[in-house]
Amino acid sequence: MSNPQHTAASEDLSVPTTVARRRRTALRVVLPLLALLTVAFATTACSPEETAKDAIAKYWGKNTDCAERIVDRESNFQAGAVNKSSGATGLFQLMPSHAKWIKATYGYEFSEMKDPYKNARVAKGLSNEAFRYWGDGWQPWRIGSGAQRGGGCPA
Repeated sequence: MSNPQHTAASEDLSVPTTVARRRRTALRVVLPLLALLTVAFATTACSPEETAKDAIAKYWGKNTDCAERIVDRESNFQAGAVNKSSGATGLFQLMPSHAKWIKATYGYEFSEMKDPYKNARVAKGLSNEAFRYWGDGWQPWRIGSGAQRGGGCPA
């Protein structure tokens, strides 16, 4: 009964079965883990628009809705947007002519205006300055018209 050929044959069959069983067990553990990680990363990763909206909300307070409409119009929520003809940069399309004021007031280089948080902060400061001078905090984003004292959202 104990034929060496019979023993060898049964051993050969058990090795692939054991290997296959280990592979199935590994797949049962790894696949759900990969699915969980994919869902976790997908739900926690911020889109550029979400990041922009967070930056706007941080600095604009009760004026967040209008500021978001301006950013949608100016840069489509793209923090790295640069107007090729004017050089206007970032979410609020800040003009290079404000570079010295930005540096003196906030210590930022104009090249940093692609950072959504810095851009939103500087834009809010620019809005405050416009309100102080003209009574219209939205004046920098008005198209085709000057300041409108007490004027509403231009977007």
